[in-house]
Parts: sequence; structure tokens; C-alpha cells
Amino acid sequence: NIYSSGGRRKTHMLRHIWTVFKKEVRDLSRDKRTLLISIVVPMVIIPLINILVGGGMEKLQKDISENVSIALSDESRTDDIVDLVKNKLFKDNKNITLLDTDNAIEALKQDKVRLVLGIDKDYKSKIAEGKPFKIDISYDKSKTKSEGSIWIIRQEIEKFNRSIMNDRIVALGKSPEFLEPVKIEEKNVADEAKTSTSMLAMMLPIIIVILMTVGGVPAATDLVAGEKERNTLEPLLTTKPKRISILLGKYFTVTLFSFVTVIASIFGLIVGYILNPSSLNLGTSQNISGFFVPIPALILAILLAMALGMTFAGIQVALSTYAKSFKEAQVYLSFLMIAAMIPAYANFFTQPGDIPFYYYFIPVINTVSAFKVVLGGTINYLHLFVAFISSAVHVIIALGIAVSMFNKEKVLFRS
Repeated sequence: NIYSSGGRRKTHMLRHIWTVFKKEVRDLSRDKRTLLISIVVPMVIIPLINILVGGGMEKLQKDISENVSIALSDESRTDDIVDLVKNKLFKDNKNITLLDTDNAIEALKQDKVRLVLGIDKDYKSKIAEGKPFKIDISYDKSKTKSEGSIWIIRQEIEKFNRSIMNDRIVALGKSPEFLEPVKIEEKNVADEAKTSTSMLAMMLPIIIVILMTVGGVPAATDLVAGEKERNTLEPLLTTKPKRISILLGKYFTVTLFSFVTVIASIFGLIVGYILNPSSLNLGTSQNISGFFVPIPALILAILLAMALGMTFAGIQVALSTYAKSFKEAQVYLSFLMIAAMIPAYANFFTQPGDIPFYYYFIPVINTVSAFKVVLGGTINYLHLFVAFISSAVHVIIALGIAVSMFNKEKVLFRS
């Protein structure tokens, strides 16, 4: 009888949780604002931002490399120097254009040219004597295209230097290799899949953390603080379901909307990648090619993402319970997003193989680190299991805080 009554209580509790869960999901599904923030916005905005940023960076880099306009300083506008620039220094680079301007520095400030070169007038005699001559490069650091054009000019000048040096070595009866006793060859031993997904390994974990903190905010704000304002929370607490059942129903609703936001965002990223592959590499030369993630590692990564969402759901419900009003809950939950982003960016530039072991115990950082090693191809299942166990502990702690808040009358109904 004891076991049967205990079983009935558990059955009733699960039925009550399911009833509250269905009711909350149905109510939130009717709220256009919640659906807009949780599904439509991440599905559209995130890929749109990536496409705009990636396309913008790609266009900027192309413009910098293909349209390098230069001018000579007033002191350097001689026929010899013009001939040097056009027919020797930059003759092999058709993207570098020499423009004739009366006031070169003013033209630089007005963005009519990218760079201004000042070249010694006696460069011919210095070359003949084996002495170096000077080239001053003036640029505008406040303009990206001006500053980005410097390396192109420097490359061409280095080519000119090497050609003069080779001529001098040959004149001495030596081979140009005489001045190059050591040749360096770089070999990358990392798999192609590891290097091709490094940008994805940097971006995706941060996106997941941000979405997990944002996705459940509308639901969490409305389900407790919103009910306080509408004066519907007290009648709900007088119904047959126990307080823990009501809380868990709300908690799982917040968790569900967090997952929906992440799924919608990942779907949007995939669509954005199909429309423009450079949207995931932010315009860099690194392309994200096909890669394979082992099924066990993929399952652990998904479970870690779910655990992160459940952790944030517990904290969001706790903050919404503590808040006196809807607006106060919004303030608390906005600070939660900022607080979550700080540890998320802690190992943003850390390579998957360099992540310290203790990172897998720290909330948020453990999930980011786990996704990095999975996407980076340096999978260590011990680290993934440690991250999963620690995440499970974080879920229990967050849910325990929410239960504690929900059971305290002075917190739940504070004014």
C-alpha cells in the first residue's frame, strides 16, 4: 500500500507538471511577441548579420587589394621618380594606380588617394653607389582602406629590393642563393578538418551561450513576474497541483523555448551558409569544408547544450520569481545575459588543444570548451564527460535555487 500510494503520488505529480507545462506552452504560443523573439528573430537576424558582416569584410578586402591609389609628395613629383614608380617599383601590380595631384596630403585626407609616397630625388646615384634610398609612406590611420593598403605597397617594394640585390650579387659573380643559406618550409601537420572548422569552433559556442540566455527570457519573465502583475499567480497556487509541480511546469516551458531559439538560430545559420558560404568565416580566406563529428561526441555536445539551457532556465525562473514586476524581471535577466557572456568569451581565442582541464568544471566555460574540442577535431572523451557531469551539477544547483525561491512566501510575494 505504501509503494502503491507513493506511485500514485508520483503519477499525479507528473500529470500536474504536464498539465501546467501544456497550459504555459499554449499560452505563450498565442503571444506573438514571444514567438517573434524566440523563433523569427534568431532565424532571420543571426544569418542576416553573418551574411552582412561576411560579405562586407569580403568586399572590403577585395577593394583594398584591387584598388590601391597612390600619389607622390610635392617634392617627389619628378620625371625620374614617376618613371621609377610606374616602370620599376609597381610595374607588375596592375592594381596600384599612380594619380597626379597638386596637394597629395590633402588628397589623402579627402580619401582621393590611399597613400602618399615621398622618394629621395637622388635615388639613382644612391643605387649606383650601393647605398639605400628612402621611401616615406604617408597614410591615414582613421581610414581602413588607407591603412590596409600599406602591406601591398611594402610587398612590391620588397620585390624591388630583392631584384636590386640579385643584380648586385650576380655582378659580383655570385648566385642570388649565396645570401640565402637557409630556406624555411612550413608544414601543417593538423588535419584539414581541424583547420577548416576553427572559425566555426570560435563562433558557434558563443552563439549557443548567447541564445540560451536570451531564448528563455520572454517565457521566464512572463510566467512568474508577468503572472504577479496580472494577479493570476495566487489563484494558480490554490489549485490542486502542488507548488513544486507548478514550478517544474514553468521551468520546462522556459527550457523548451530556450531550445526552440537555439534550433531556430542554427537553422538560420545553415540557410545563411547555403545562401553565402562566407557568412560563417566572416570574410576571411578560411573556408569551412566538410568535417565529421563522431556520433558519441555529437550526442555529448547536444546533451551539454541542453544542460546549459536547463541551467539558465533555472536561474531565469529564480530571477523572475524574485522580481516584483515584469520590468524588474527584464532588468535582472538582461544582466544575466551580460554575466553569461563574460565566461563565454574567456577562451574565445584559445585553440581546442590548448584548453586547460579545469575549464571543464566552470559553468558556461565548460560548454564552450566542449564545443570547441568537438568542432576542432581534438576530441577527448574524458574532458567531455567531466564537462557533462559538472553541467548536470550546475542544473541541479540552478533548479534548487529556483525551488527555494518559489517556496518562500516573502520572496514570491514580496512588494
